[in-house]
Amino acid sequence: MDTKTRKSSNIVEQIADELGIAVSTVYAILSDRKSCFASQKLKEQVKQLAAELGYRPNYIAVSLKKGKTGTIGLIVSDMYGETTLARIENMTKLAYKDRCHVFVGCSYDNPALEEELLQEFYYRRVDGIAIAPARHKGENKFLRKLIELKFPLLSFTHVENADIDYVSTDYFAGGYMAGEHLIKMGYTRHGFIAPEIKTTAVKERFEGFKKALADNGYYIDESRIELVRDETGKEIEKGAERLLETDIDSVFCTNDRVASIFMKVSLSKGKKIPQDLGIVGFDDTEIGRMCLIPLTSIKQKIEETAAHLYSVLKRKIQGYNTPCKILVKPELIERESTKRGVRKQ
Repeated sequence: MDTKTRKSSNIVEQIADELGIAVSTVYAILSDRKSCFASQKLKEQVKQLAAELGYRPNYIAVSLKKGKTGTIGLIVSDMYGETTLARIENMTKLAYKDRCHVFVGCSYDNPALEEELLQEFYYRRVDGIAIAPARHKGENKFLRKLIELKFPLLSFTHVENADIDYVSTDYFAGGYMAGEHLIKMGYTRHGFIAPEIKTTAVKERFEGFKKALADNGYYIDESRIELVRDETGKEIEKGAERLLETDIDSVFCTNDRVASIFMKVSLSKGKKIPQDLGIVGFDDTEIGRMCLIPLTSIKQKIEETAAHLYSVLKRKIQGYNTPCKILVKPELIERESTKRGVRKQ
């Protein structure tokens, strides 16, 4: 028996001796055992005395008994995005209400690190894992193994080439909203800018945007599509300059950060927004709201998505392995970057 366990055991014996009750009763009260029929007054006395004496439960022993550790693994692909931070915040709040703890790991968009984190969480006996996958198309072998084992696992987005359950924003619907809105505002020459399309989330935004244009008789020319090599500000600025050399009068940006950089470059080139150029972003983050010209954006309902995901993951942990494919429809937030006063009915 290690020192910590021995100390906790001694405290339990001390509480039992001081209150004149059985050691088993003290353990039953401190572990909130449902089969414990001690009075509420006695329970309060035991817990107060335990707190005063510095009692700490042996969580490993408890988890081995229950077969659950009361922990969830959360793997994200970055640690700087407002959407990522909102996911972490919402998941931890929901877990806290259930007296559950969330271990957070970041893959930094590295597939090898993502696989390592999955293994680490699994071997540390977390009860389930929620994952925002790294942007890669290669097969994650350990992810496939967890799926085959029917381990409680959910993704924040659809993953290509992997039959993983997910609760995701309907990115296609969001892209469609962006295209439809720009058309309604009277824009006719539409452009698109994004980092190279490596994820389903970005691909579906683009496909939804193209579908909205096609449904309304418009076509997006290849020259009006700008896919930059990476998400550095410098590369996005270069991409924005190239796209502004075309005849576009509107642009859909893959996220608000890209949109804010595009707006800065556009203004430096003498473009009037929204008169000459309409801009729509995606995510509805603080950076878009704080732009010199407040940004029209597609809002992801992170809180609602997290609530669905946590609820489904909890059911999976409880043994209900019903297939789950949930898409949460986003919302168009209209601001000054597209309000030029021309609205088609």
